[in-house]
Amino acid sequence: MSEMFAFASADYAVGEAFERYRDLYAGGSDVERTSDPFFARVRSWRLDRTLLFAREYGGIRHRRKERVASDGFDHFVLHHVVGGTLVGGPYGAAVAIAPGETLLLDTRETMESTARDASLITVSVARDAVRAAAGSLDNLHGRTIGKEEGALLCALLHALVQQAPRLPPGTQPAVTRSLVDLLSVAVNPAGTGARSDFYRLEYVRREAAQRLIELRLADRDFSVQDIVSETGVSRASLYRLFESSGGVARFIQLRRLQHLRDRLDDRAFDACPLAELAPMSGYSGESHAGRQFKQAFGISPGAYRAASIRGAREPSIDLMTRRWSSSLTELS
Repeated sequence: MSEMFAFASADYAVGEAFERYRDLYAGGSDVERTSDPFFARVRSWRLDRTLLFAREYGGIRHRRKERVASDGFDHFVLHHVVGGTLVGGPYGAAVAIAPGETLLLDTRETMESTARDASLITVSVARDAVRAAAGSLDNLHGRTIGKEEGALLCALLHALVQQAPRLPPGTQPAVTRSLVDLLSVAVNPAGTGARSDFYRLEYVRREAAQRLIELRLADRDFSVQDIVSETGVSRASLYRLFESSGGVARFIQLRRLQHLRDRLDDRAFDACPLAELAPMSGYSGESHAGRQFKQAFGISPGAYRAASIRGAREPSIDLMTRRWSSSLTELS
C-alpha cells in the first residue's frame, strides 16, 4: 500500500514541532495547543478512495468551523479510539469517545476534537462509499459506534494498520469493499434496507469500471466506449457514477496523474527518466506528461521527484502536504 507520509514531532526542535504539525494540517483544520504536553506521531497510507492514518498525539485541539463553507471537503472521517482520551463531535457538541468506540464525522459539517495522550486509527472515506454502507447519510455526523456493534470494523482497522506496508496495490479495492461491508454492519446492526442495497449496487458498478480503468491505464486509446463495451454499464450510468469526480474522462485523467506521481515517489523507479515513465501512465510523451502534471500539482515532475528524494532522507512538510492534498482528490 502506498504511504503518503510519516510525521513525528520528535524529528523537530521543541519550539518548532507544533508549528510543523499545524502546517501539515493547515489544509483541513485549525489546530490549537491545549494545556497538556504536545506530541504527535502520524503514519498514513492511500487505499482505493480511502485514506488510512495511525495517530498518536496529545495536547492538541482540531476544529473545522468557518473553513467548512469554502474548502470543498466532501468525505467522511472515522476516528477509532485505540487508547487515551478523545473528546470530539459536531462543533459545540463534542463528547468523550472511549477506547474501542468509533466516531463518524461529515467534513461538510462543523466539527472539533481534542486529544489527550490519544491513540487513534483514522479513516477518510469517500461519501458514496459511506452512503453504500449506510443507505442514508442522515444522522451520521457525530454518531458514535460502540465497541460491540463496531467490533468487526475495528478488527479490520487494526489489521490494516499492521499490514499496510505489505499490502500490494492490487488488493486496495477489495480492502475498501471490506471496509464498506463492515461499516454497514456497524451502522445497521439489524440489516440494511432497499436504499442501502441500491447504493451498494451503484458502488459495485463504479468499482467494476475502476478495475478496468486500472488495467488499461497505460493504453492511450482507452475510451469511455471501451468501459461501456466491457462492463455492460451504459454511458449514462457511467456519467452518473463518476459525476462526483467530474465525469469518467476526468477520473481517468486523475488516475493517470496519480499513477505517474506514485512512480516518481517510488525509489525503485529513480533510474527511469520521465520519457520512460510517461507511457506507463498513458501519456504520449514526456512533454505531455509534464504539462498535465504541473497543471494538476503546481510543480514539474522533475522538481517533484527531487523533493521526494530529499523527503526520503529528511522530513519535508511541504512534500507531506502536497501528497495529502492530492490524495484527497481521490475521495471524490
